[in-house]
Amino acid sequence: MNETEKYALEIDALSIQYGQKKVLNQLSLQILDNEILCLLGQSGSGKTTVLKAIAGLLPLQHGTISVAGEIISSVENVISPDKRNVGIIFQDYALFPHMTVADNICYGIKEDKQQAAHTVKSLLELVNMEGYDAAYPHELSGGQQQRVAIARALAIKPKLLLLDEPFSNVDHQLRQQLMADIRQILKQRGVAAVFVTHNKAEAFAFADKLAFMEAGSIVQIGTAESLYFQPHSAALAESMGEGNWLDVKIVDQYHTLSKDLGEIKSTVPHSLEIGGKVRQFIRPNQLIITRDKQGQGKIINQTFNGDNQIYTVAIGESTLMVNQPLAQKIEVGGLVSITVLDHPAILFNK
Repeated sequence: MNETEKYALEIDALSIQYGQKKVLNQLSLQILDNEILCLLGQSGSGKTTVLKAIAGLLPLQHGTISVAGEIISSVENVISPDKRNVGIIFQDYALFPHMTVADNICYGIKEDKQQAAHTVKSLLELVNMEGYDAAYPHELSGGQQQRVAIARALAIKPKLLLLDEPFSNVDHQLRQQLMADIRQILKQRGVAAVFVTHNKAEAFAFADKLAFMEAGSIVQIGTAESLYFQPHSAALAESMGEGNWLDVKIVDQYHTLSKDLGEIKSTVPHSLEIGGKVRQFIRPNQLIITRDKQGQGKIINQTFNGDNQIYTVAIGESTLMVNQPLAQKIEVGGLVSITVLDHPAILFNK
C-alpha cells in the first residue's frame, strides 16, 4: 500500500466459535478505500460469519476489526451495530412492508423533514428510482426493491457496505444490469464493500478482488484471473469452474505426462520435483477434440448449453469434459483425437 491509500476495513487474526466449533480461525483481511471484495467459499466456510462479525452481531474470541482506522470490535470492546457507520444489504432486501419507499430510505438517519426529503430525492435519482418515494415495497419488483435497499444503506453515508447474496433473488437478465449499476454507484460514492456470494460469475462481474475461504480461513486473495488460473487449493480450482482431474508425472518445469493424453505443456514453470506423481486440473475449454477415425477418444455424451457443445469423452482410463464451439458438433459414438492447449498448469500433490 502506498502513502495515499487507506484501508476501509482491517481484520486482524479474527477467531470466532459457536460453542466448541471454531468457525473463523485467525482470519486477517484488508480492504482499501473504494475497493469491492468478494468472499467466496463452499457452504460452512465462514463467509456469512465474517459479515456478521463486521456488522457487530457476534462476539470475538480473538482479534480486532477496524473500519477507517477505528477499532469497532475486539475481545474487550464492541461498538454497537448502529454506531459503526457500516451499511448492510440482505438477500431478502429486508424493507419494512408498512413503510413507503421514502420512509424506508430515511429509517435510521437523523435529519429534519426538509433535509430528509432532499436525501430521498437524490438517492432515488442515484438508483434510477425517481418518483417511487410514495410507493410501498409490495408494489415494486425484486430489482426495484433491491435498488431501494441500496438507497437506504447509502443514506447513512457508510464508510463500508456489506452485501449478503444481494442478487440471488433477481432473475438473470435483470441481475447483470443491477450488478453493473450498483458497482457504478459504489465507485461514484467512494464506498468500500464486502460482498458474499456462491456465484463465481457474480464475483467476477462485481468485485475488484476475490478472497476464497476454507474452514474459517482465507486460502487465497487476489484478482479473478489469479484465482482462476493459479488456484492454491483443489477446492478453489473446482469452485472457479468445472474441470478434469488427471494423474500425471512431472517431466520438467514446463511439462507433465499423462498416460491417456501424452505430454502436456505449461506456459509457466512450477517448482515440483521432477519424476513426481501429481494431479493436474484441466478445464473443459483447455481441450480441443477433432473428429478422427483413428482417434483414441470416443464421444459418450453431449449436451447443449446455449453457447457451446459440452462433450463427455472417454479415452483410456479417463473420462473428460470438453467445451467446443457449436460449429464443430460431433455425434455420440464418434471417434476423436484430443489436443491439450498450452496453459498455466494447475498441479496438486496427491
